[in-house]
Amino acid sequence: MTTTVPRVTRPIPSPSTEVRPAARGEAVPATHTQTERLVRGRHVHQVNNNIALGLRFDGRLDVPLLERSLHLLAERHETLRTVFPEVDEEAGEEQVMLLLPARQRDLPVIEAPDVPEEDRLSAVLALLAEHSNQPFDLAAGPLFRPVLGRVHEELHVLSLTTDHIVFDAWSARIMINDLLNLYAAALGDDVPALPELPVQFPDFALWQHGHLTGTQLDRQLGYWRKQLDGITPIPASGLTDPDAPAGADPGVSRTTETLGSELGTAIEEFARQERTTEAVVVSAALKAAMWDLRRHGLDDTEAGDVATFGSLANRTRPEIEHMVGYVATPATFRTRFTARTSFRHLVHLESQTLFNAMRHQRIPFSLITRELAPEQYGVRFEEAGKVPVYLNFDMDMVEDEREPLLSPTGLEVRPVGIPMPEVPRGGLRIIGYRRREGTALELRYRHDLYGRDWATRFLRSVRTFLERGVAEADLTLEELA
Repeated sequence: MTTTVPRVTRPIPSPSTEVRPAARGEAVPATHTQTERLVRGRHVHQVNNNIALGLRFDGRLDVPLLERSLHLLAERHETLRTVFPEVDEEAGEEQVMLLLPARQRDLPVIEAPDVPEEDRLSAVLALLAEHSNQPFDLAAGPLFRPVLGRVHEELHVLSLTTDHIVFDAWSARIMINDLLNLYAAALGDDVPALPELPVQFPDFALWQHGHLTGTQLDRQLGYWRKQLDGITPIPASGLTDPDAPAGADPGVSRTTETLGSELGTAIEEFARQERTTEAVVVSAALKAAMWDLRRHGLDDTEAGDVATFGSLANRTRPEIEHMVGYVATPATFRTRFTARTSFRHLVHLESQTLFNAMRHQRIPFSLITRELAPEQYGVRFEEAGKVPVYLNFDMDMVEDEREPLLSPTGLEVRPVGIPMPEVPRGGLRIIGYRRREGTALELRYRHDLYGRDWATRFLRSVRTFLERGVAEADLTLEELA
């Protein structure tokens, strides 16, 4: 349905890198990333679009107080109250966001089903996942959906589901910390007051439209035009499994390789010596393993032109550090090397790849694809079959045992996973975890494209390049393989 959109505030172009509070009308232009989703996938529901965070509360939970704290949370962060009305694109109307007034909403409570005590938590988590997987109406909202599951009187699970269009991974920790702080303060606990937010997400959206113009846009785009010359922004991995199960339904399976504390320590020490990060060292070994598989069907130059896909936080300004919103942007990490490249040199090349990508992360990926590869603009938000088979590597090693969350009086609070299904996009995804027993790598793979044996061998190849590369860093990749 087409609606009449209120007058849109247009940003004043500014060369300033600082995000400042902006004068606003009723409507603010959606960011470039949001616009890509709205234009190509507004009515396509993918579970990837729904971000579900889980908090486990052990102890006596004051549910009405939690409900009020959630209201204060939505008051504090405007992005949790934004919607995206339908527009008439053929008439030239641009995609915009509108801010809903803060309204007190009841917190739905799901009771545990009548099952044995030991099964009640998993049953509640399954019900919360079913609720979290329901599509959002981007035009009507709300795009923030909290639901409480009651396992019993002293065990609750809170599910906080948002649509990805207003939320990114960086925002998760902010939102959880702010909610627990608001609850503890209302309970009378002695906790620091939350700092004032210098800017809100609509201010960031206006800044982005005003900042990414003229020479600033040309400079950012010029880097990516050179970096992506000869490949597409969503890069094909070039990895295939000739023994993949025939006729299997699309879906995601997982396999994990635990590196152990000894190798984990060696990787950390090597990273310090080379003045880089553990994630860069792992990424170098990952690309070496990709090269080793690719070189059997390609010449050395082609096999060593390896690109992975990932995400950058894009939190380049201190004023947006504590702001909830969709600021992150996907990025392509391309590194070129040969069989004669030493592992040490590959690590340096990979470090340079990441450094340069971070220097040019202010331009959203949506602008890069729109300008350099229009055929890929929006495909991530369309049906999964349209997306190239790529490898996604989470450059930030995920902390599996993070700092403990704030626990208000009478409660122990821990994160808990909401068991959401996963859309099989891309084909391959590697996530790094730091655990007490050492670093672990998890490979999520489309089991209609790759078999378990292939996935296991691939992860072990990454491990081998790490073990030998860290121990004998000046050997060439050909010698290490």
